[in-house]
Amino acid sequence: MMKSILKVVMVAVLTVVVAWAGNVWAAGQITVGVAVSQTGRYAEPAGRFVNSWKMYVDQQNAKGGWIGKKINLTILDDKSDKQQSIKLFEKLITHDKVNFTMGPYSSGITDAVANIIERYKYPTMAPGASSGVIWQKGRKYLFNIIAVAQDYQKGALHIAKDIGVKRIAVVGEDSLFPRQTAEGVRAWAKKLGLKIVLEESYPRKQQDFTALLTKIKSRRAEALISNSYFADATAQIRGLRELNINLKMFAGTVGPALPKFAKSLGNTAEYVLGFSQWEPKPDILKRAGMKAYIAEYVKRYGVKPNYHAGQSYASFQVLGAAIAAAGSIDRAKVWKTMRSFSTNTVIGPWKVDGNNLNSHEGLTFQILKGQRKIVWPAKLAEAKYTLPMPNWKSR
Repeated sequence: MMKSILKVVMVAVLTVVVAWAGNVWAAGQITVGVAVSQTGRYAEPAGRFVNSWKMYVDQQNAKGGWIGKKINLTILDDKSDKQQSIKLFEKLITHDKVNFTMGPYSSGITDAVANIIERYKYPTMAPGASSGVIWQKGRKYLFNIIAVAQDYQKGALHIAKDIGVKRIAVVGEDSLFPRQTAEGVRAWAKKLGLKIVLEESYPRKQQDFTALLTKIKSRRAEALISNSYFADATAQIRGLRELNINLKMFAGTVGPALPKFAKSLGNTAEYVLGFSQWEPKPDILKRAGMKAYIAEYVKRYGVKPNYHAGQSYASFQVLGAAIAAAGSIDRAKVWKTMRSFSTNTVIGPWKVDGNNLNSHEGLTFQILKGQRKIVWPAKLAEAKYTLPMPNWKSR
């Protein structure tokens, strides 16, 4: 009996000591929490987010952290699912009581968790969201960093006009980001005098595009503007080749920007246009800190960072700069700072307008000999685009 009582007392004392030690440790650190897609359909681009976040935190902690406090980063897996992400952000804020949060990957998931961020007044960067509509809802605590979806095909449409295209087909997955991209395509096509001869959305998991591509051919479209991710963009360009449908131009969004697009498609990916928020080309873009960031990323992961990695690293740079400028981890003070200050990141300058939108300009690239070459805007072009695309049988 006596032994049992002593055991209970010892456990209780140990629990108190552990809790006290935890509080002491927590007092000397800044906690940042995020739920992001480590599994599921967004795991590939979101994995590059995670790489940059871990690297940034290690680098910053080696310098003493933020305002003398070490950064403790908690990363949870939202499984590429909105409802799961909502639950995890609620947990991070109300149970784990993190000091700050970082946005997830994809416009749809960010839009879903933005309501929680707003409710608890957590100033949060949104590295994985480009749909402009997210910032048209009167929210105050979610901060944009990258170009909005409505401008993803802006460069491609300017190039289409340059090469004499008059009839375009616009397709995309039926989800938030592709719908927003299509909205921008309609607006830019109207400004540039391009006629949309077909516009169609398809279900998220569609893999066979034979009927859609045949319809595009029947409408005599000269260019396919595809607001797509990796799997659908890959299936469409392969389908064009298999059906021997020859267009002057194919422009994708997220799919061609992933390194595995050119690698897995080989010759079929040649001449495809894609969009990038940033490219690891410091001699062209001349952003502060780019060379050091790229060198460290290559040293750590064995590959160059793509734009997903760059924009996620930049998001931590902004948050860190805001905390430094505020001189505090008080969220109200940091939020107020973020609304008004300006800073520089590896992907470019950052300063938001009254709707928390940053005026970041994206890039259009073309895959040439397996490499992405910036071809638009002209002031940053490293190569002249090679268009119209040659016929499949002549490649």
